[in-house]
Amino acid sequence: MKGAPAESLGRPDRPAIVFDGSARPAFHLRLLGPPSLSGPQGPVAGRAGQQRRIALLACLGCAPDQTASRDRLLGLLWPESDENTARHLLSDSVYLLRRALGQDAILTTSAELRLATERVAVDVPEFRQAAAAGRWREALAHYRGDFLDGFLVRNAGEFDSWAELERARLRHDASGVASALALALDRRGLASEAVPWAERALDLAPYDEVGFRRLLDLLVQAGNRSRAEAAARAFVERLQADLGVAPSAETMRAIREARALPAGEPIVVVTPAANGVRASDLDTRNLTLHGRYLWHRRNRSAVERSIAYFTRATERDPASAEAWAGLCDAWCVLGCRGNIPTHAAADRAAPCAERALELDPSLSAAHTSAGGLGMLQREWAGAESALRKAVALDPGNAMAHHWLANILLVGYGRRDDALREQVIAARLDPLSPVLQGTLGWHRYLRGELAASRAEYERAVDLDTDFDEGHAGVIRAAAWLGDAVGVEAGLAAGLARRDDLRGELLAESASALAVLGERHRARERAEEAERLGALPITLALAWAGIGNAERAFGWLERESFQMYWSPHSVWWDPRLDGLRRDARFDQVVRRVKAAWRPEWV
Repeated sequence: MKGAPAESLGRPDRPAIVFDGSARPAFHLRLLGPPSLSGPQGPVAGRAGQQRRIALLACLGCAPDQTASRDRLLGLLWPESDENTARHLLSDSVYLLRRALGQDAILTTSAELRLATERVAVDVPEFRQAAAAGRWREALAHYRGDFLDGFLVRNAGEFDSWAELERARLRHDASGVASALALALDRRGLASEAVPWAERALDLAPYDEVGFRRLLDLLVQAGNRSRAEAAARAFVERLQADLGVAPSAETMRAIREARALPAGEPIVVVTPAANGVRASDLDTRNLTLHGRYLWHRRNRSAVERSIAYFTRATERDPASAEAWAGLCDAWCVLGCRGNIPTHAAADRAAPCAERALELDPSLSAAHTSAGGLGMLQREWAGAESALRKAVALDPGNAMAHHWLANILLVGYGRRDDALREQVIAARLDPLSPVLQGTLGWHRYLRGELAASRAEYERAVDLDTDFDEGHAGVIRAAAWLGDAVGVEAGLAAGLARRDDLRGELLAESASALAVLGERHRARERAEEAERLGALPITLALAWAGIGNAERAFGWLERESFQMYWSPHSVWWDPRLDGLRRDARFDQVVRRVKAAWRPEWV
């Protein structure tokens, strides 16, 4: 405000909190974009710990009802400190913030802290409320940029992971709001007015094919053919350059039907070979890309079809390292997902990995394949070394980070390091349902249930046919006490994947057990048995129900080849009731024999 000094509480080149009196009488905390706080009070005294104070306001401002438990805040903001020190630092931060904002700005109990909304308004809940009410222009006016843009807290990895998840969720929501506004304007016959909002939606979700097709249609309606052509070229090039994939057949059909290119001219993008490495011909490249597209879907049918494409690519060009790497990866996935015996998958994958490395030792994907083979063979040190080499060659290799996360989790039990790698993988490829869903699984095993549910919902939104997506939503909803969400997740899953009826019913049986509805849980578990659900899924259901005999019976039938089965044995809370039983030691020994981890 006039005459009052202003103090930056953020990085010197990017002020994070500035008091300028522009939002009288209450303070206004802005977190969408570079963080700032305007209000009538003077600056917070002192600079020590200022990042943590900004982060504390962000955590409270984004929490439901702007309320968070002390334990949650301690874990996010001072994970490196012992409990007494962390509690002292939290109290000190609250004292300094109250001194600047007023004693009534942060309300405390012995267990919780609450940001007083009548004293401090926050743009994140304002954005979400406006979006939920269909006030799309108002919502987008709040969205000035990515959540906490450019803001990091040193030595607080949990906070940074939380902020990254919030950033991704809010960006996804903002894209959806812009799309909804564009659609509403289009329905009113205002295609030209809708174009900027469709462009903003695509800016926020640059690989969204549905959003691109909507923009293309609006540009054609508006008669702007040159802009439609430029948008089409840019989108296809972006997919190939950033993700190494081609647009779907539906998108290419939309481009042709829109006549966005002169005389139906196709868009052909060939990524230049790095470091002078030989590039395959276009047909070989397209066969490989098609194989990768199917491989990324991860269900057995798609992966088996990918093998046909990779094989054709290697036959067309036996010197294509990318094609050989793809073929290796396909066999690795079939083995790690329990679709074929591990030894059979390794026998088929090994010569492909060797051939890829022989052809191009500088190719990150070739080292990723070697890491996948090492995982399949339970050679953890070699697998980790190969994957770290892959990351060194290409830090943007999302699959290398993803497989490294699994190596660290299964081979070494390094859960925090594994989570970090999986967060990186999901951030690098936000359009991969597998990477988002796997991040949801990591968070479930850590008890981060709301975050887990958000990741699974994002995975399902990306691919409604994703094998583990609906099951993950059901699982997280149950532990959050959301019975309606459990049934909705089951219905959505059965509507899309009736072939997984047994698995989904077994998962819902576990969910009902968590919710305390054991009678209904038993009925669904029995139906899942009749439908041939996986033994591990049935064991989890019966363990949750409290029937140890049937749970152990199914565990005896489990092969433990599926990549997530050891995670369940070690960390899934549904098995907690069995862990003290002497028979569980035998289960652990079988898992150790199957996976040969270094840490147990």
